[in-house]
Amino acid sequence: MRLIHRAGPCENGPCPNVFDTDEGDLVAIQGTELVDAAALAQLSLMPKDETVVLVPRKLLEDYIRKMEAEATQ
Repeated sequence: MRLIHRAGPCENGPCPNVFDTDEGDLVAIQGTELVDAAALAQLSLMPKDETVVLVPRKLLEDYIRKMEAEATQ
C-alpha cells in the first residue's frame, strides 16, 4: 500500500496525519489509539481487526479543504 500525505503537521512523525492510499477510497488516519474502556464499550459492533484513533477535528477539516481545492483545479 502506498500512502500519500494530505494533511497534518508532520508527514511521518508523532503527530496526527491523514494519508490517502492507492487502494480505492481508503484513507489512513494516524492518531492516538482510543483505549478508554467505557468509550470502546459503546462500539460493541466494531470488528476485531479495526481500531479507533483520536485526531483533532481541525485535521479532518484541513483534509477536506485540501481535497476540495484539488477537485476544483
